[in-house]
Amino acid sequence: MEYFSQLTQETLGYYVYLLINPLDNKIFYVGKGKDNRVFNHAKAAPLDWIKSDKLDIIREIIDRGQKVKYYILRHGMTEKEAYLVESAFIDFLTFNDFSFVANISNIVAGHNQWDKGLKTVEEIELLYNCLPLDIENKPHKLLCININGTYHSSADIYEITRKSWVLNPNRANQADYVVAEYRGVIRAIFKIDEKGWQRVESEKNAEYFKGKSKARYYFEGKEVIDTEIQKMYLHKRLPKKEKGQANPIWYLDEQYEK
Repeated sequence: MEYFSQLTQETLGYYVYLLINPLDNKIFYVGKGKDNRVFNHAKAAPLDWIKSDKLDIIREIIDRGQKVKYYILRHGMTEKEAYLVESAFIDFLTFNDFSFVANISNIVAGHNQWDKGLKTVEEIELLYNCLPLDIENKPHKLLCININGTYHSSADIYEITRKSWVLNPNRANQADYVVAEYRGVIRAIFKIDEKGWQRVESEKNAEYFKGKSKARYYFEGKEVIDTEIQKMYLHKRLPKKEKGQANPIWYLDEQYEK
């Protein structure tokens, strides 16, 4: 990725960004800016032969056939706020006593972790520039599962989507695809195998089912990689649910048999 769309640029505000060297996966530059500032260094490095550590690292990355990795640390800030975040993070990274950091104890993610928190530039673009799903004209029946409570960047999205859910298996088996939704955006599409939704055997999961009276179900299947199906559904934004509708299972079609 080499630039943000116009819509994303207009929404981002000021941000603090990180440049990562893919050769050792380490941060080599922290900066602040707006619009497409994060990408400008890599574009300028081959053209500007001014001596600097930052540009020399970028040139080495390019010479070895790699690309700089980009992350947005915080966004949606004023310029003054961006200065403060930038300087605080640089202080942290360059302070001798913090040269080795491990076993971070912050169990709960920081304030605004999803809305404004650390993301790749691809995730930033997805957050602000994904297209809405055309609910009325889609050709397939979709069962949507909300994974807000379990999803993170290193999670196995198949494993956290496929189990264990309270649902009507007869209705669920009518779906053509299962889609995983995180923060209102479809993140993956799955095709269930011929066994369909299967009941979790409570006898084998006594501790998990302790205090749970309703039967739970799971599926086995594969992630859909067909480009036409992905084009229709992947990274599409879902309509907002009605207030108070908290069920993680959402049938995106009114044609199911009850």
